[in-house]
Amino acid sequence: MPPACPPLPESPRRLVWRVNTLTALFAICMTIGLHAAAADPLPASYPTLTGSTFVDAPADLLHGPRIRELPVPRTPDGNAIWGATGRDSRGHIWFGISAHSPRMSAHLFEYDPQADRWHDRGAVVDKLQAAGVHRAGEGQIKIHSKIITGSDGWLYFASTDEEGEQDDGSAPPRWGGHLWRVHPQTHQWQHLASTPEGLVAANGVGRFLYALGYWGHVLYQYDTAHKTLRKTTVGSVPGHVSRNFVVDARGHAYIPRIRLSEIGTRIVDLIEYDTRLQPIATTRLDHYLGKEPPAANHGITGLTYLSDGRMFFTTHIGHLYEIAYAGVAPATVTPSGWFHPHGERYPPSLFALGDGTLIGGVTQRGPRFDWVVRDLSSGSATAYPLDLGYLKDVLLYGSISRDDAGRVYLVGWASNGAGGQRPLVLQLGSETAKLK
Repeated sequence: MPPACPPLPESPRRLVWRVNTLTALFAICMTIGLHAAAADPLPASYPTLTGSTFVDAPADLLHGPRIRELPVPRTPDGNAIWGATGRDSRGHIWFGISAHSPRMSAHLFEYDPQADRWHDRGAVVDKLQAAGVHRAGEGQIKIHSKIITGSDGWLYFASTDEEGEQDDGSAPPRWGGHLWRVHPQTHQWQHLASTPEGLVAANGVGRFLYALGYWGHVLYQYDTAHKTLRKTTVGSVPGHVSRNFVVDARGHAYIPRIRLSEIGTRIVDLIEYDTRLQPIATTRLDHYLGKEPPAANHGITGLTYLSDGRMFFTTHIGHLYEIAYAGVAPATVTPSGWFHPHGERYPPSLFALGDGTLIGGVTQRGPRFDWVVRDLSSGSATAYPLDLGYLKDVLLYGSISRDDAGRVYLVGWASNGAGGQRPLVLQLGSETAKLK
């Protein structure tokens, strides 16, 4: 058998064609790989899932903090940030800027603290149109909810409108609300659900994300693993809606409910729901309602998570509560006294500081704002006047969100000097913290 002939050398043209083909195939594979990586963000850690940063607090956050106003980009009709903050795994802070006029739209923004740079991530009405679910004349003027990282790495939040709603609870907003998620790297939005209720709050730690609708405290649960939506009605007196609620790392949600007793007095309970949306525990909240009517009460206002899994929240009148749990048993909800050392104050924010023995937050009484630091081990608290300088006619909100330097973010609105309002973002804390 004659020996095999050696292969003929390829022509230069064919060699170039082969190299170009292999290069193109490699680029396609890389693109597919990068797209897959972008489509499925890495699983999030407990700090990211809770929107927290467990770092040493800058020294000035332990007394009168240094304050820096961040210039908020202009948006059409933008007038406030109603506590709509969140943090992604890179330490970027996200904000929902709300509008004021009917048929207008809220905007979603991303802020990079390291680069000190803002990025516009889109308007709700534009995204409704892109998703093919917008109705003629529909507005979505508010992103009122916090912006939550799910176990799949996406950022979840809710939008709502207010056109036609009645403060006595007799009618919800005409256009209801929407549940959304946005990819933190590609910035792609996905529309998850439309609801007849307005959606005022969102929260979740991991697989299960929740949104709270009004009126009647309708609790929606979105399962990020199975992509399913369920709901249950918690109940509330007409016109009342809590601005926040709590969810633990097991996926249990804690929702306040106001009910009337047999003799007509108002009773407030905190209902713990498991992941099947079954109520498993009820705790009386004796420091929830104050002298104002329920419709003027914001319910749960500030909330924060500690690194050991405990949670704290404040009520509209300024009382602090602790939630702690172990295993599968119902959690223990414990009143922890007034947050402010002088008693009743409106406390629209709460932040974990340092190693988990301290929490801080802003309080308001009349035109005065204080920065309060509370030692959880001793129960003592100290209040420092918050010098807002040139800012006039201010409202402040915000909870949980801290950047990698340990600074906290307060949001709200301030006078624009022309009889109107403008969105406000304050960055508190000047020193660089050491990551634990």
